[in-house]
Amino acid sequence: MAKLRIGRITYTNIWPIYHFFDQKQFQDEIELIPQVPSQLNQRMKDGTIDMGAISSFAYAEQAENYVLLPNLSVSAYGRVGSISLFLKDDLEKIKNKKVALTNTSATSVNLVKILIEGFLGGKPEYIIMEPNLEKMMKVADAALLIGDEALIQGWENQLKQKYHVIDLGEEWKKRTGLWMTFAVWAVRKKVVERFPELLYKVYRAFLNSKNEGYQKRDVIVEESMLRFGGTKQFWEDYFRGLSYDFSDPQIEGLNHYYQMAQRIGVLEKAPKIEILNMENLQPYPLFASEKYK
Repeated sequence: MAKLRIGRITYTNIWPIYHFFDQKQFQDEIELIPQVPSQLNQRMKDGTIDMGAISSFAYAEQAENYVLLPNLSVSAYGRVGSISLFLKDDLEKIKNKKVALTNTSATSVNLVKILIEGFLGGKPEYIIMEPNLEKMMKVADAALLIGDEALIQGWENQLKQKYHVIDLGEEWKKRTGLWMTFAVWAVRKKVVERFPELLYKVYRAFLNSKNEGYQKRDVIVEESMLRFGGTKQFWEDYFRGLSYDFSDPQIEGLNHYYQMAQRIGVLEKAPKIEILNMENLQPYPLFASEKYK
């Protein structure tokens, strides 16, 4: 029996979506595949993953083959906490120097390029590297880290005060006034045709998990503290700053991101964002409690 293969980002920022996801109800119908965003992006493109969270930029590159699920994303209106650019000097002074970019991301990598080239008119030399801050800073003047690496290095830098740090969600909001969506829930169009009923059930399970993630944030905070350390206040603030919704405000910000990416030449064409109408997959509607806003 063919399984629905679902990608899962391995970073902490995704926990509120997956922590309460009831995989047991699907028995052998699904398989969760945990990897970093860049790996999931590639596997979605190759067709070895059917659906799941991928970088927003990766959706733009394959928009003709994917459709997005409504009400699911990883977004922020301002500070995100785990998408950070570490700098040896002010951004204005390094905009034409060397910038090391993590090899685990697509959206954030191109957000850095939008920030430096689109907003500041810079032309730096980019180096793609494994996410190791000290190694990156030996060869570059700035380094992009995302996810748990950004969180851990951010804590250490608060103690050492070695580098300037720019939060990319905060910087995006400052310059545009818009939301920034870092990851979206995509599904291959062929999979929609093949597994419509199962896809609908999985979607409902993710919405339920998201709702519980919002309502039981303390459970996720406690687990984060046990695994990574940090204070309760830190994790509460971190998860409070993240949104897992995907509606008009997030879509507006994402459209602007795509337009900026096209403007600086990292994206050939800004895609038309296509969102799957879930009501067409089943004759009965979502329960009101599942439509979290």
